[in-house]
Amino acid sequence: MSIDLILCGASGRLGLEIIKEIENDSSIKLVACVSSKKNQNIGKKISEFTDFSSDTELKSSLEGVLKPDVILDVSSPDFFEEIVKFSKSNNVPLIVASTGHNDEQLNALKELSQSVPIMITPNLSIGINFIKKTFNSLPFSALKNNIQIHETHHKGKIDSPSGTAIELKNLLESKKEELNVSVKSFRDDNSVGIHKIIMNMEDETLEITHTANSRKIFALGAITAIKWIYRQTPGLYNLSNI
Repeated sequence: MSIDLILCGASGRLGLEIIKEIENDSSIKLVACVSSKKNQNIGKKISEFTDFSSDTELKSSLEGVLKPDVILDVSSPDFFEEIVKFSKSNNVPLIVASTGHNDEQLNALKELSQSVPIMITPNLSIGINFIKKTFNSLPFSALKNNIQIHETHHKGKIDSPSGTAIELKNLLESKKEELNVSVKSFRDDNSVGIHKIIMNMEDETLEITHTANSRKIFALGAITAIKWIYRQTPGLYNLSNI
């Protein structure tokens, strides 16, 4: 038995990487792919404009799509309302791996999590989530009050700072009331994602850097998340829960 998946943001860089990994995993079945209405490949099968074998048609909305087992969103906040409405009306677990959402949208996810399993994970990398778990064991009382986060991505990334940097900032500031975490964003031609956390202590500096060498790491994280959220009860989760 396979897990039926709807992938929103299917034609983007990450979306295509996820499709590639799904083709190598028989436990997940891609039943619908959604992309922007402006995409020139709307109405075509994935196999018609990629090297993949999938015959799933690229759609511009969720209208008429049958109920799946899981929805994975790697699109943009522009499509948020339709995705949330579909998840709520069909009682389908939702993984939100897109970024740039406002407080109202995040609150909507929290409300939906009372009846549907919801995972919010701006970064699908296992490494980033390992860092987040590590923060839980650090002696934050020894840190000076200023921490810097430097994030670097390709110049095509829309949101700045990145959702991962914002999530790390919020996590760090929750550990010590006096902490002030600043974020600096950099953009270049081809960085997939680099996050550096610089923490000053008495006469020493601790730096933690995560470098994404390819988007495959995010696709593999997505596969892990899909298989996990499918079996969960309603609640609000992140990748660190796995």
